Amino acid sequence: MVHIKRVELTNFKSFGGTTSVPLLPEFTVISGPNGSGKSNILDALLFCLGLSSSKGMRADRLPDLVNTNQVSKSRATVEASVTVSFDLSDYDADAFHDEPIISTVVVDEEELDADQEDSVEEEAEEEEETAIEEDEEIRNRREQIKAKPGDPEWSVTRRLRVTKQGTYSSSYYINGIACNLTELHEELSSIRINPEGYNVVLQGDVTSIISMKSRERREIIDELAGVAAFDRKINQAKSTLEEVKEKEDSCRIIETELTTQCERLSQDKAKAEKYQRLRVEFLEKQKWEVVLSWRTLQGHQERLTKQIQDGDRTLAENTQQLGVVNTDIEQKNKELEELNAHVKALGEEELLAVQSQLATQDAEYKQIQRRQRELQTSLTEAVVKTTHTQQEIQQYQNSLTQFAQQKDAETQNTTSLQQERESIGQNLEKSREAATNIASASEAWVVQQTNLNRQIETVLQTLEPQRSERAQLQERNSQLLTQIQEQTELVESLEPQLTEKQTQLNQLETDSNSTVTPIQDLAENLAATEQELQIQQQTQKRLLQELRDKQRTLDKLEAQAQAQQEAQGTHASQIILQSGLSGVCGLVAQLGRVEPNFQLALEIAAGGRLGHIVVEDDSVGAAGIQLLKQKRAGRATFLPLNKIRSPRISEASNLRHANGFIDYAVNLIDCEPRYDDVFAYVFGNTVVFETVNQARNHLGQFRIVTLEGELLETSGAMTGGSITQRSTLRFGTVETTESEEVKALKNRLVEIERVLQRCTEAINTLEERTKELSTQLTETRQGKREQQLRGEQLKTEVNNLTKRVEDAKKQLSQNTERLNTAQSRLEILERELPTQEQQLQQLRQELAQLEESQTPSEWQQIQATIKSQEILLQQQDVALREQTEKLKNIEVQQQVLQEKITDATRRVEEYQQQQVNQQNQINSLKQQEITLIAALAETRQRIQEMEANLGEEKQKRDTVEAQLRQLLLRQQQLEWEVQKLQESQQNRREELDRVLAELQTISGELPNPLPEVPEKVDLEELQKELKSLSKRLQAMEPVNMLALEQYDRTQQRLEELSEKLETLEAERTELLLRIENFTTLRQRAFKEAFDAVNENFQSIFAVLSDGDGYLQLDNPEDPFNSGLNLVAHPKGKPVQRLASMSGGEKSLTALSFIFALQRYRPSPFYAFDEVDMFLDGANVERLAKMIKQQAQQAQFIVVSLRRPMIESAERTIGVTQARGAYTQVLGIKLKTDNTSA
Repeated sequence: MVHIKRVELTNFKSFGGTTSVPLLPEFTVISGPNGSGKSNILDALLFCLGLSSSKGMRADRLPDLVNTNQVSKSRATVEASVTVSFDLSDYDADAFHDEPIISTVVVDEEELDADQEDSVEEEAEEEEETAIEEDEEIRNRREQIKAKPGDPEWSVTRRLRVTKQGTYSSSYYINGIACNLTELHEELSSIRINPEGYNVVLQGDVTSIISMKSRERREIIDELAGVAAFDRKINQAKSTLEEVKEKEDSCRIIETELTTQCERLSQDKAKAEKYQRLRVEFLEKQKWEVVLSWRTLQGHQERLTKQIQDGDRTLAENTQQLGVVNTDIEQKNKELEELNAHVKALGEEELLAVQSQLATQDAEYKQIQRRQRELQTSLTEAVVKTTHTQQEIQQYQNSLTQFAQQKDAETQNTTSLQQERESIGQNLEKSREAATNIASASEAWVVQQTNLNRQIETVLQTLEPQRSERAQLQERNSQLLTQIQEQTELVESLEPQLTEKQTQLNQLETDSNSTVTPIQDLAENLAATEQELQIQQQTQKRLLQELRDKQRTLDKLEAQAQAQQEAQGTHASQIILQSGLSGVCGLVAQLGRVEPNFQLALEIAAGGRLGHIVVEDDSVGAAGIQLLKQKRAGRATFLPLNKIRSPRISEASNLRHANGFIDYAVNLIDCEPRYDDVFAYVFGNTVVFETVNQARNHLGQFRIVTLEGELLETSGAMTGGSITQRSTLRFGTVETTESEEVKALKNRLVEIERVLQRCTEAINTLEERTKELSTQLTETRQGKREQQLRGEQLKTEVNNLTKRVEDAKKQLSQNTERLNTAQSRLEILERELPTQEQQLQQLRQELAQLEESQTPSEWQQIQATIKSQEILLQQQDVALREQTEKLKNIEVQQQVLQEKITDATRRVEEYQQQQVNQQNQINSLKQQEITLIAALAETRQRIQEMEANLGEEKQKRDTVEAQLRQLLLRQQQLEWEVQKLQESQQNRREELDRVLAELQTISGELPNPLPEVPEKVDLEELQKELKSLSKRLQAMEPVNMLALEQYDRTQQRLEELSEKLETLEAERTELLLRIENFTTLRQRAFKEAFDAVNENFQSIFAVLSDGDGYLQLDNPEDPFNSGLNLVAHPKGKPVQRLASMSGGEKSLTALSFIFALQRYRPSPFYAFDEVDMFLDGANVERLAKMIKQQAQQAQFIVVSLRRPMIESAERTIGVTQARGAYTQVLGIKLKTDNTSA
């Protein structure tokens, strides 16, 4: 095994000169008196291998490690050195590199300074060489200092030089070649020697494990698990993530600016495009307007000229007609006056009253007739319904009668069937009795028949085997002949097949060997993909759990915040403020401003009224209350400005001069004048004093608040003290922002969701890749398996073919021999069989004659009769059951019909009652009709008589009156027409002059050439459109026409930036996922290391203490934020934690932990410095036994004074200190033979 071969010390601590300590594998004890320097050998190991700082080697500074006698001498420079030689002859590099070794070294600052000085000198020298030479030198040096398998000796040396002035330098050498500490640790790590590996356990290490904090103890497992490497990767990824985030934030700012600019330019562009379209349309339609105006004016000129000529002619004609009409009107007026006087004398007014009475009576008559028709129609419908229902009743009764008749007939049929069944049953009994009698009479015949049958059977027992044997022999001969022929052909055909199968088998074995490498490659790829998939799935599971935990925490915090808002009334206020309700001015806290030194006092004085909502009027307050009810958002107080009334404030004159008085609270508020009443209501007569002592003189007289927040009521109550948490409402504020914890949780939740989405995508991709690789591997393995099966099949076929050829030849000779034997036996049977067959034929003839007698025929006949009668009886039972079911169905149908008849009878009675009522109403109306007819006749007679007296005179008057109306209408028409024509003619002449002037003007504005104007375009509508377009163009101005090009450029920049942001976001998500995967691997590595160390600890502690113990994390769910406890249960004692154990128990427990760490990451050597000093003899024996057992796998060097330890060792090194104050190695004692050196 790899082990320390020799330790050579020169002027190191208590060793003067040069002392060489040879060491052998397995278990070695170093022992000597106290203060002899035996522990300095282990310090030398720490010093040389750089496994500890100077503090760990019991020295304040590195110069303290030099032998004091050497330092006291007057030489300019003193030097101490240690060389450790390793035997690498059994070094297996592959075995040592199974596990990754991650070294994290912390050394003394003084060492680092010295190393840095050396490195500066080296850099100054290396700058003189070229880069190629530097690389070559580094490679050569690394190759020379590398620990190579098989080397008989690999040495490490450290020299410490101390000047007279007290400065020093330290340097490392491997195989005599200078190196730095990092290179040394890299090479030591290759043979599993690490600073954190507990290779050298000093006296203080056991105590430190006992006394260290649980979190520090857990960090030991971190170091073993390589957590630091994952932390470095995570920190590196986080650093890159910060850079990406900064770039993303910068791009986001630019994106926001570009988006704002793009939105503004988008509006400007749309406005410019619209303005451009409207402008083009406006100019085009202006041209249309000019053309249409010119055409319209030309047509208008022609129409006006013609209208003026026609109007002059019509005006002359109308003036002449008006004179004639005026003369006729005067004559008719005189004639009408005479007729009116004559008619009035004859009673015209009485006639009009009687005619009105006639009209009223006629209307009543028509109403009665309409009502009679309605009643008659209803009566007819009732009669029809009655008739129809009575017909239904008759049908139901007929059906009921038919069912009754059918039931009688079926009942008779049932009785008939029952009688027939009884008759058939009696006949069956008689037949059975006859059969019994016949059976008694034929007993002798049966005996004779039985004897003959027995004789026949006896002959057949001899004959049938011989027949069968003859048939078998004949068949066997045929088969043997066929088999002989087939086997001969088979041998001839199998031999070529055997040669072909052997060739195929050789080719298949070659193809199968070529598929081994692809299967191994696929298996490795599949394993790597599954490993990555497992990491992603573990990351997803962990993130989902963290998402749920943080969501619950966030929900809890938000619920607490909401509950606090509801308790303070701010929740309902927020609902009102966010609802957009018109007329809401805001909270009281929003509407006032106050100086900072008065803010606390005024907020305490206002109290809950700061959260009251100020509204314009009481209707807004009522609407707000209704809204809160609908949303169940709590309660709020509304202060309507139109109703709020401030209390009367009476200022006391003596208060102004009071000691500590500042002012009334309402006077310290700065607000709009319209809110003065609101704040007067909020504060009332509250006054502000500086201190509570000054305010006490006025306690009970005023409501007082101090600058520190004490409140003194007029009732004498005093409120004050420390303020732990003030209201969320402040003057000038509406709501508080979210807490940093809530913001962090929300940001983390967004981050987790983004990573989960990317993780899910990665899982899906990996699952598809895994599935694909698994399918390929399965198919490839299946192909190889098929090849193997095919090969096995071919081998089997070759073996079978070989065997078949041999068997066929063997069976061919056997079948030939069997054929000869069968032919001989067949000849013997052909001679014996005819005699026995003749005897059988004779016995069968006798039996046939016996069966032809009368007795058997009567028996068979009576049996046939019984069978037919039984069948007939069964048929009769079936028919009887069917008849019973028919009777039941008829009864059910009768019951249903009876119910229908009852319902129909009830409806007939209702219809008949309805007919009686309607007939009574019809008779009443007929009486009224007769009365009205008589009254109408009387009224008409009276009118006829009155009209006869007035008719002739009235007719004359009406005729004259009608003529006069016609003349008056004609007069008015003519006068209106004359006046209208005069005005029209004047307007037409004026219009004609205007049109001529416009034509002259517009002719110069006509475009050349004239544009094509659509036929359906109307000038008036066109002018309206132009006016509307002009207004729209003016309303749109000013217009940024440059936005047409600027928008496209900005949009292109925004798209490019969006693509860049998408890339950055993808990179950020990928980095977040990488960090989470590293975290998952970190946790998994820790769990694997913890589980292994815990298992080792349990087994080792059980050996050392005869008890049981285990490692326990404070929080297994979050191991990196928890501590590690050593829980032990020594034999015969209760379970204890490390802090509650005795000194010996603590040492055993700590040593068990150290052994567990060493077993998890084995090293070639271990050195213990008096770790048994706190143990009793029995426990020292157990520890020595454990070390001896462990020494089978590694070299153990133990400094001890205890006899059990010394006796258990393979060898012991004695150490003493001579009179010259130098430590000396006196000798080496071996167990097998004793030598001294």
